[in-house]
Amino acid sequence: MMSAGAPVAGQNVAKKILVVDDDDINRAVVRVFMEHRGCIVMEAPSGEDALNLADLNGFDVILMDLSMPRMDGFETTRRIRAENKISGSTPIFALTAHNAEQNMEKCLGSGMTGVLAKPFDSDRADQLMSIISSSTGDWLSCINARSCNPV
Repeated sequence: MMSAGAPVAGQNVAKKILVVDDDDINRAVVRVFMEHRGCIVMEAPSGEDALNLADLNGFDVILMDLSMPRMDGFETTRRIRAENKISGSTPIFALTAHNAEQNMEKCLGSGMTGVLAKPFDSDRADQLMSIISSSTGDWLSCINARSCNPV
């Protein structure tokens, strides 16, 4: 007998996403697009807050702004990878308005999985859902393709 609330085989389970960005509007845009797709979205306005949330929660994916005061996205990612037992292996994608190709090496070097270019829109949300919903680790294709920008 299955307990109430347990996922049924084949049923979609909500994906849990952490959005790290010092800009309230950027976080809200991602939250709206991803909640519309059935995701649970938590927000962190700083690298320090992201470390605390990542230490307490398991996430399916983390979206990381690169340019934040005090602790940038590169340092935040390095610390999540090095210090975090719960979210240390979670895919982390840079979400940046900067040139994705120019940042790719630095992002990968800090432990990020790939780069998603801003603006975050419906196409980016669909792309992210496709990546995180894959049970085969299709997010690896972002590294192989050197960018997660849709064509």
